[in-house]
Amino acid sequence: MGLLDGLEKLINEHGSAVILKERIALANDKYAALEKKLSDSELRAKKLESENDCLRLDLGKAEEKNRNLEEQLSERHGNRLEKIREELLQMLAVHPGVTDEQLSNAMKQNLQIIKFHLTELKKSQLVSLALFVGSPALWSLAHEGRAYLISHGLLS
Repeated sequence: MGLLDGLEKLINEHGSAVILKERIALANDKYAALEKKLSDSELRAKKLESENDCLRLDLGKAEEKNRNLEEQLSERHGNRLEKIREELLQMLAVHPGVTDEQLSNAMKQNLQIIKFHLTELKKSQLVSLALFVGSPALWSLAHEGRAYLISHGLLS
């Protein structure tokens, strides 16, 4: 072994160290890029989870609204209304534009009961209410109410 052999060994080891240093730097760069990508993915996942929660709430509200509409529809076209409500519809078909007091007297029912049933019929869009300044509220049969009476054979 001569002097040159030691020098050759030193050059090889130094070259290997430079290559190794470059490979470590490249690995560190790739690791940093993967960490950033992971962080971005986690943020996106949280955003999507939040959006999913909002959509689930909206879906729940929509399903509830759909159930309510189906109940109203079945009440109008399938199931029969309570007897007092049918009588109110029949009375309004014959006497449109009457007050709740007039209906209460004609049907010999408590005024508060009549008001309650009229309000429920209004919610179902079976009757309509006209309000004028200085005048009492006037109740009339709405188109849906007339359709209900016809479909159930209650108009004579």
